[in-house]
Amino acid sequence: MTRIEASCSPRVLEVLAHKVHQHLGIDFSAERRPDLLRRLQLLAMEQHIEDFSGWLQALAFADWDAAQVQALIPAFTVGETYFRRDAEALDWLARQHLGALLARRRLAGQRSLRLWSAGCCTGEEAYSLLFLLDELLGREADTWSLELLASDINTAFLARAEQGLYGANAFRRNDSAFRRRHFQAEGRLWRVRPAWRGRIRFIPYNLADGLQPCPMQGADLILCRNVLMYFSPPRAAAVLHRLLGSLSRDGLLLLSAVEAGIATQAGFTGTWAGCNYALASAARGGVRPASGAPAEAGPAPAWVPPGAPATRARKIPRPRAVVLSQPAEPAAAHAAGPEQLWQQAQRDLSSGHSPAARETLRRYLACAGLSHAQQHQACLQMARSWADQQQLDEAQDWLQRALALEPASMPAHWLQAQLAQQRGENQAALLALQRVLYLEPGFILGYFLQARLLSASGRARASDKALRVCRQLLEEQADDAPLPQGDGMSCAQLLRLCEQLLEERSACPSP
Repeated sequence: MTRIEASCSPRVLEVLAHKVHQHLGIDFSAERRPDLLRRLQLLAMEQHIEDFSGWLQALAFADWDAAQVQALIPAFTVGETYFRRDAEALDWLARQHLGALLARRRLAGQRSLRLWSAGCCTGEEAYSLLFLLDELLGREADTWSLELLASDINTAFLARAEQGLYGANAFRRNDSAFRRRHFQAEGRLWRVRPAWRGRIRFIPYNLADGLQPCPMQGADLILCRNVLMYFSPPRAAAVLHRLLGSLSRDGLLLLSAVEAGIATQAGFTGTWAGCNYALASAARGGVRPASGAPAEAGPAPAWVPPGAPATRARKIPRPRAVVLSQPAEPAAAHAAGPEQLWQQAQRDLSSGHSPAARETLRRYLACAGLSHAQQHQACLQMARSWADQQQLDEAQDWLQRALALEPASMPAHWLQAQLAQQRGENQAALLALQRVLYLEPGFILGYFLQARLLSASGRARASDKALRVCRQLLEEQADDAPLPQGDGMSCAQLLRLCEQLLEERSACPSP
């Protein structure tokens, strides 16, 4: 992979930062300018742009239309999701919100629901919500009506969602029964069955654009997870106000755990919803618009009586009903500040108390005012904690959040390569390693893992080349120097292993 030199005049970078914030809501002011440059550097590399400086200058002083924004979106978002992601949050929704809401609507004679998946990516979240609703409504589904909206800024993602066609990577929880029930095989891919196709309205919508009205009003549920983490605090606060204003009286907005701190900073108080964070529609009442100083908000209120207007609908069929419990009370606020929580998490991790550490990190992420770098480090530690316990799905979830916050993080891409290797996905691991070695060309273990993966893929010559680079880098180190990311291994130990492997291959050359 050819490395592009990351050079750019301060003026050009300032203009680019302004345009990105204007069109996408993402803050790259002052200390985050290097991150903007790294993101554009990676995008230029992937698009095989040779004159990086010229491309940046042309980009800075061009008028950005919709096509230009679409071309840049891959630099600022991570399109990584799968079915039944955050299963704990979906279970919480079924028990604590949707089930109780359905019961109240039955009593009131209002058999309709409006739901919005904002930032739906390639549709997995929206379809997961549709499947869940069918389970909840069961045999009475034909007597209910539903409007399910799914939006995203990335039109390529929406096109894939409309197709409802997914590869094995979209199914990661070893739930073959779920896949057989809702999908039909098409070669090596799986398509959503006809009973669920065409029941979700997919539309392009830029949440960061405050001039666009929200496409749904009176929503009973809005899922907006892993989206606001991209935005500057003022833009995120403005989006929260608009989304909360789009809810019905007893509606709910669900954010990811990472975005709990964003809501807190904007002056909102919610409650933990499994591994997610929920805000009730009434949370908006105690806070001024984002342009003014936020008022102090009280805890999210108890669920209020139904009162949303009847809506146009789409029919829903299917399965058995689910017995649900009543909503839980909002969680109490914790007195510890972010610094104390971070230190406690480090102590828990050092002591091997992983569950306690993860709970503390979750509380840390709910603190107001965390920088992107702080959120990134917390998400990365959550990912490593789950990976250490061989919980690869959970590790991948948190890793994607970390990458969304810092796409040019070498340690995050290194963990990505390790997780892919553990899942047996060698090509994905090699792709992650390319990014690792692009970001840190002297990372010794990266070349060693690359050599192993290339050898397993039958690419002996490329594997030998990677091993020789690894050996050369090791020879430049002191024998007793600890190997970076090597869990206590010394450089001398890995050097002996490299030489042994190269000798074995010389003795038994590939045909």
